[in-house]
Amino acid sequence: MSLLPYASLELGYTGRVWGIYVRISLDRFGAGMGVLRQETEVREMIARLDPAARILCVYNDNDMSASNRRKKRKDYERMTADIESGVINAVGCWHLDRVTRRNMELEYLCEYAELKGTLFAAVHGDIDLRTSTGRMSARMHAAAARREVEGKAERQKAANRQRALRGESWYGGMRPYGYDKDRKSVVEEEAQVLRDAAQRVINGDSLRSIVVDLDRRGILTSTGKPWQAVTLRRALQNPRIAGWRTSDGEKVARGDWDPIISDETQAKLVAILGDPERKKGGGGGTAARKYLLSGGFVVCGNPGCGKPLQSQPSNAGSRGYVCRKAPPVGGCGRIRVAAEALEQEVAARVLSRFASPAVARRLKEAMTAQSETAILDQIREYEQRIEEAAADYARGELSKMALKSAERTADEEIKKLRGQISHTNRMSNLPEGLLPKELAEWWMHAPLDRRRDLIGAVLDHVAVGPVTRPGFRELDQDRLNWVWK
Repeated sequence: MSLLPYASLELGYTGRVWGIYVRISLDRFGAGMGVLRQETEVREMIARLDPAARILCVYNDNDMSASNRRKKRKDYERMTADIESGVINAVGCWHLDRVTRRNMELEYLCEYAELKGTLFAAVHGDIDLRTSTGRMSARMHAAAARREVEGKAERQKAANRQRALRGESWYGGMRPYGYDKDRKSVVEEEAQVLRDAAQRVINGDSLRSIVVDLDRRGILTSTGKPWQAVTLRRALQNPRIAGWRTSDGEKVARGDWDPIISDETQAKLVAILGDPERKKGGGGGTAARKYLLSGGFVVCGNPGCGKPLQSQPSNAGSRGYVCRKAPPVGGCGRIRVAAEALEQEVAARVLSRFASPAVARRLKEAMTAQSETAILDQIREYEQRIEEAAADYARGELSKMALKSAERTADEEIKKLRGQISHTNRMSNLPEGLLPKELAEWWMHAPLDRRRDLIGAVLDHVAVGPVTRPGFRELDQDRLNWVWK
């Protein structure tokens, strides 16, 4: 913020244009009484100091922290803008720490006082910023106020940690969905919504489809807003609904409230929702898909390209898959295939292969090779390794580099194991033992996510090459190269 010096105003308290800055914390005063008290006392002070004063504006940043850099104080910024433009040349406040508790802001006020002759007066404390002694005193007050803020934050953090270790509920912030205002009593109607959503995720439904259903049924969050995929993901992954108290993102103790879902259910949710393939748009992902084969099932067959084809309608509106040249895809831009014909061919071949007894036997063996419980035990083992490595680092028995390496290795393994759980859950929801006609009937009525899961069970991808028969209006089979699992 640049300040241009100009001829200063007359020193003293005669006939200045004043602004009053007030700010309180609502948790310390009752409904508006603090603001009224501050403003009244500041007006009385101004009347004593400057009988000819003209009070032009009251700046009110009620319940806004003077030490928080993240939230803007709109009236404080309006006040400084009025000082710079010369609208006011004096400011009255109740105490300096009501205006600022940050040294950087204080220095701006000192510049206003020194270069523009702006007068700052407080009911409590002498803060004449126009003199070197006054500025030194103000800086000392600001430093003490800052230390008080930081000390309070440290004490609150330590107290919150102790409450967490005792399993006491956290009472700050908005009411957690599924619990009453006391944060302990289960609201059964909301709890059932979470249980149903959890089971649907485990069954392979996407968060997007669940959110659409919740919106259709008029079910809102605890703040009265419509659900979104990100808020539902956060609610289902929160250890609180499994009865765990957390601190700094880690589970530290059993909470003093009833859980909504079991530990095993939430472990599955964390594994499924944390699956990297899901985030990239694999089966059951949160992205809203309209094309059956988007997300990697169909790729460019041009030599040296191999980029996934993207869903894109033509100028006439017909659906298609294209190799996009523009970033972030960076393909060759020379391949396009009609979506409907390709999807019908993929469906026919995939269903035929899925109905094969040999393939069905292979899928069943893969699903039963390792139980879900064993995979969850492995995840817990890697999480325990991370905790032990952190404890060794705290005792000085492990270097920071070794700790980071151990965490990175364990996290990679945990991601792989969560991917296995997610894949197993998707496969377990596919039809089993159906005759070809029954399988075709299932396909006709299955949602898009379930169809994609079935495709992913047997097909890695199909590569679409250049046109071999120009003008041929049907699907050119010679363009297709099938890669099966």
